Amino acid sequence: MGMEPDRSLLGEGPYPVTGPLAVLARVAFLGALIAIVVAVFLPSRMVPHFVRSHYLQHFAAYYVAALFGLAASPRARVRTVALRLFAFATILEAAHLLSGARLRPLVDNWVADLGGMAAAFVPIGVARFRRRFERPPVEASEPVA
Repeated sequence: MGMEPDRSLLGEGPYPVTGPLAVLARVAFLGALIAIVVAVFLPSRMVPHFVRSHYLQHFAAYYVAALFGLAASPRARVRTVALRLFAFATILEAAHLLSGARLRPLVDNWVADLGGMAAAFVPIGVARFRRRFERPPVEASEPVA
């Protein structure tokens, strides 16, 4: 009788929200957020440095977190995911003010955080913008120029 819809990752049907890869995406996103929080509150000497620039580390951490956030929330609007991560970064950097940190370095870190998020979210916006200018399908009776 009727065939089951294809719900595989590479198939035509929708992937289930409870599928192993969907769950893995959520775990990876949570892991990224926890890693950022731990790295922020650990003493600087205890945080592993994987690039030479402190700001590149902030950029990379939030770029990866944004990608994982997008993968973990496939039904959420991109704007919602971006705003939540923006709030997370802002609150996390502002928390340093409570411990007496200077404002200027925190702003610099926050800008690097936002840069990483922008690197992940802006291409989606640009792709959506470009789709608005797609050419309509050419009718068979119209000559192709």
